[in-house]
Amino acid sequence: MKNALKLAVAAACVLGVSHAGAATILDSGTTAYYGADNKGAADSIGGSTYDISQATIARAGDVLTITITTAFAGKAGVSSSWGKDPLTGATGKGIGYGDVFLSDTWNAAGTSSNHYATDNATKGTVWDYGFALNNRWSNTGGTFKLYALNGATNAQNILNSNSYISCGTSCNYRENEETAVNTKSTSVKDTGLAGTWSVTTNRTNPAQSALTFKIDLSGSELLDYSSFAMHWGETCQNDVIEGLAKNVHVPLPGTAALLLLGLGALGAARRRGGRALPPGAAA
Repeated sequence: MKNALKLAVAAACVLGVSHAGAATILDSGTTAYYGADNKGAADSIGGSTYDISQATIARAGDVLTITITTAFAGKAGVSSSWGKDPLTGATGKGIGYGDVFLSDTWNAAGTSSNHYATDNATKGTVWDYGFALNNRWSNTGGTFKLYALNGATNAQNILNSNSYISCGTSCNYRENEETAVNTKSTSVKDTGLAGTWSVTTNRTNPAQSALTFKIDLSGSELLDYSSFAMHWGETCQNDVIEGLAKNVHVPLPGTAALLLLGLGALGAARRRGGRALPPGAAA
């Protein structure tokens, strides 16, 4: 009975591991990503309002969940005279939430020692997919569509931070950073998959506020990714989180079954090995 219980516990552990994985990208420390900044090297421009601390990327079955911890959650619309919507031409929008960009590899320009100081939309990673938010100025969340970014360069697929700023060079923001999917571009394609995003605010500790993006990837190439490169920032990109989340994957369906079969065989072997043989019996 004790061996059976141990086997059941082991099986539960195997099944649990096989259906979920998660990894975190940190936006702090001596090797954190800052990206290019024409105003001078800095992690966060414009104060703590824009600060990002980390992003957690998790898989459970076919569902991908990305949680970005940022003090900016709940603050979309600030600095209304700064922001515009390049897709509609609307002005007075303020600073909003950027789209999430994903790829299976990360090729940031620069080095970790200089916080990738030369990396922007024209250099570094060419992103494969983007979450195009339905309303990036909403503080209650909404929906997004998953787009495949098929152009050979980011310029063919995205809108950069300059596109969302009304005040030009008189404003202090991180220029030329990938900010949103250019849904009007002929090089991007709506995959037909959609997800939801939500805003969680922490009034006691704003730095622990968060944005959460969730999508069922059934039928998507993204299910094959074992690691995810990711980029996100506000429409001004005053802070950016970018990096590689490794080992976010689910083993093939047969993996758990094979492991369970192995555990079962091991348990049977132990039972046989622990049974005393009668005198004269063949081993």
